[in-house]
Parts: sequence; structure tokens; C-alpha cells
Amino acid sequence: MPVPSRDHGSSKRKHATNPSKDTGSSKRLRTKDSQPANPSLMKPHESVIAELAPKYDVLAASVISSTQIRKRVTYVANHLLAQAEKPRLALLYARTADVCKLITVVEQCKRVLRDEGKAWYQYNQLFDLPGELGKREVVEETKLGREADEDEDEDSDDFEVMHSRFEDAVLPPRSSNSVKSMRVFLSIASVPELRSRQGVTVQFKDESKA
Repeated sequence: MPVPSRDHGSSKRKHATNPSKDTGSSKRLRTKDSQPANPSLMKPHESVIAELAPKYDVLAASVISSTQIRKRVTYVANHLLAQAEKPRLALLYARTADVCKLITVVEQCKRVLRDEGKAWYQYNQLFDLPGELGKREVVEETKLGREADEDEDEDSDDFEVMHSRFEDAVLPPRSSNSVKSMRVFLSIASVPELRSRQGVTVQFKDESKA
């Protein structure tokens, strides 16, 4: 009897099962590696949320490049319109590159509130992006600036160098953590604690005060 044939089949089966384990392991590794540890965009807002939380039911919602506008509008509007023991407040925030999308979400939320016969109060404020997020914004702006500069004449190179040296000599050094972005607080009632904060601009629509 050809005994080796049995061993040959067994080796085939072993060979067929091992790659699947390796593939699963590599998939798990890729999934883990695809989730880098970035600074949280939520961190700059923790202090103001802590100040408001004793009196208000605060919902914090980020707006990023992958955010679906309709879902975010529904999420925020439902929070503001729901009945609660404490007045409800929504905080929306974004990176600099996503501020336009943030404004779109805010405007659509205000439209929903208006259609429901509610007043709306909007409080806008700039905030400092955390270190790594701020550096990322600077890098992106630098890349865009370089692309624009490539279209200009090379005759201005000497002027640019002299201008840069002059700036370095007379201007204070730029802070690496000074990249700003925008956050918006939205409510259906006035929030005096926000109105009195430094750097806050206020918009509102309240028919009862017309």
C-alpha cells in the first residue's frame, strides 16, 4: 500500500490551514496599525464643558471631513429639542480645514429649530488646536503655499529671502501652538455664561424679543 500518499494529503491539509491563520493575524495587525494615537480634538473644550455641565445638559459633537452632514444635524437638533430637566446646549467644533462644514451643520440646525418654532442662540469662539493637530494644520498650509509659489516668477526669490530675514529680526517668534480653529455653541435659550466669555460673538433669532 502506498503509505506516503496519506502523509502527502495530511501535509496538504496543514499547508492549506496555516495561511488562513497567518492572513487573519496580518489583518489584525493592519487594523491595529491603522488607528494611530492622535491628540483628541475634544481636549480644548473639556474645561468649558466642565463649567457649563452643572447647569446645562451639554452635547459635544465634532465635525470632521468624514462627518455626514444630515446625520450630524439630526443628532444635534434632536438633543436641543428634547425635553430635559436642565437647559440643553450643543457644542460643535472642528479643525481649521473643516470649519466650512461646521458652519453648514450649524446653519441647517438653525433651520430645523426655526421650522419647529424655536428660538436659537449661537455663540462663536476661536480655540487653540492641540499641539499635533496644530502642527498638521501648519504643514498642510505650508504645502499649499509652496504649490502656489511654484507658479510665481523666480525673480522674487531674493526679495522673499530679505523679507523673511527682516521679519525674523523685528518680529517676535511665532508660537508653534497658535493655530486657531472655531467652535460654536447652539441653544434654544440664552446662555449668559457664554455671552460673558472673552472672545465670544453672539447671534440669535428669538421672535419673542423682536
